[in-house]
Amino acid sequence: MSAAEVRGAEITFDDFVTATAGRLLRTAVFLVYDRYLAEDLLQIAYERVARRWRRLADGDPEAYARKVLVNLAIDENRRRTRRPGTPSGSAADLERLAEASSGAPQVPMPARGDLDEVLRALPAKQRAVIVLRYWCDLSEQEIAETLGISRGTVKSHTARAMAALRERMGDEHMREGRA
Repeated sequence: MSAAEVRGAEITFDDFVTATAGRLLRTAVFLVYDRYLAEDLLQIAYERVARRWRRLADGDPEAYARKVLVNLAIDENRRRTRRPGTPSGSAADLERLAEASSGAPQVPMPARGDLDEVLRALPAKQRAVIVLRYWCDLSEQEIAETLGISRGTVKSHTARAMAALRERMGDEHMREGRA
């Protein structure tokens, strides 16, 4: 079931979880770069959706779940900066998730140490904007609503993140060319 079919359809919470689990888990993995932490955050997000299901079922419960998930990921990133040395996984876990999810697109994973490392180095909000924009295909307005920021802030986060990605990816490729 696609996101559009979930939105506004009369479905049960169990149907909602089944329809959105793959998309939201992949989003969470990109946000925190740790498969197991992503699963934990998604579980918390689903718990919060379940508590508000009566109000959310008629609207867009996936948008609410995504907003909760992004906020949890940003909070977790702050906790990790206060606790350096916390182990984390890799976005390579996404390949296994894509294979396990029925109907999920097979996304080629970046080479280890390439895009994966560059995305991981971005500040949490910039990474969230990039993931929501290019992975979840949300509009600037939807991202602004999800993160609770203005469209202008979304644009500036996107511009800064893309500049950092271009710079770091260019540096990586230039170093490889010289070696």
